[in-house]
Amino acid sequence: MDRINTDPSTLVRDWIGNCVAEHRRTDEDSAAELYLAGYQLQQALGGREHVNKEFAKQLQEHSLTNQKEFTQLILTTYMDLDLTIPSCLSKTYRGYAYSQMFLLGLIGDKPKNLT
Repeated sequence: MDRINTDPSTLVRDWIGNCVAEHRRTDEDSAAELYLAGYQLQQALGGREHVNKEFAKQLQEHSLTNQKEFTQLILTTYMDLDLTIPSCLSKTYRGYAYSQMFLLGLIGDKPKNLT
């Protein structure tokens, strides 16, 4: 398409569409990364059957009410287990959906993309 002969409103619509598509991909990638981090913590704890139900319940409550407390509890767990803290955990501050993805990984099944 000849960008020089394109009207400004079309250019703006194209730009907005590209931004939205990029943001959506970033969110999906972040969600997958957080799920994987939760699953890896699950494995470090010895598997799903070894994830303390009270710990999971606390995380669920914090994810609904206080993202800072949610993240702090996770960070404390990593430090107590002497594990490397994944950089994606900083994304749990972004809100409920991000913390839920980590929590789902913690109590969920092995991600399909892991062999």
